[in-house]
Parts: sequence; structure tokens; C-alpha cells
Amino acid sequence: MKISRLTLLLATGLSSVAWAQNATLIRASDLKAKPFIDAASIAQLPEQTRLTVVANEGGWSQVRTSSGATGWVRLLHVRPDKQGDAGPGIVKSLGTLGNVARTGSTGQTATTGAKGISKDDLAQAAPNFQEVKRLEQYRASAKEAERYAKDNRLKAQEMSYLDASDGQRN
Repeated sequence: MKISRLTLLLATGLSSVAWAQNATLIRASDLKAKPFIDAASIAQLPEQTRLTVVANEGGWSQVRTSSGATGWVRLLHVRPDKQGDAGPGIVKSLGTLGNVARTGSTGQTATTGAKGISKDDLAQAAPNFQEVKRLEQYRASAKEAERYAKDNRLKAQEMSYLDASDGQRN
């Protein structure tokens, strides 16, 4: 089967265009030149900035602003817009969050948010109920979760609970 260069180019171009998704920043962020915390900052983006997500890599999203600037922001600072009814948009967002631990195709794991925290920091930690309330926007209903599982051919698995004494050292 012969595939012309034009057909291949169109298919590749259309697949990348089809993936682009409108989104909003949920907190002010630096627009980075590369998907690294120590990469050069291109611009400061305020909270509620409207973006187009063009790719994800590890804990980063490559975005394009309405002014045409392209760069990288932390994936957890981006809220994808809902598509159609509320169900699929929320469920897709949860799936995206589930991929945060992967860093590209190498299979390495990213550690985010734990490095540099001391025992004293943990001892003095207090819950931030305002942030917990903000997380409620990502909650999926049981019906949405069941629909996602069915659409992705996921099957229920029985999980046994660990006995509290299982983790005790002698």
C-alpha cells in the first residue's frame, strides 16, 4: 500500500491539531522555554490565563497563549476546559493527572512536591481547606467513573486490605 507524502503530512498535522485542547491556568505560572524547573522563563502568566495545550511531557504541559507565545508550564497548574457534558472532560482530566508520574518515554518517575521537606516542616503542617475545596472541581461521580471504566475496558479487581500489623518492624 503506497502512502503519499501529502497524505502522511496531512494525517500527522491533523492528529496534532486534533489533540490541542483549550485550558485555563488555575494559578499564576512562569512560561518556561523547556519542561524543567530550572529552564529559562519566557514570561509570567497570571492566574486564569486562557491557553491551548499542545503536548504533555512528564509533569509539564506545552502551551500556546492567545498572543502566540509557546512554552511550558506545570501540568498541575492547568485545568483543561470541559468538552461536551461535564463527565468526559472531568474524567479525561483525571486520566491526565494519572500520567503526571511519567517523564516521557524513558519510564523514569518524577518526584514532585516532596524534595526539600524536613521532618519539622511535616510536624508543623496544617491542612489547607481552601485548596481541598478547589480540588472538588476535579471529582468524578460514580456514574462518570463507571462510564470511563467501561469505555476503556477496565475490569474490577478484588483488593485485600493490609493488616495494620503487616507494616510493623520487630
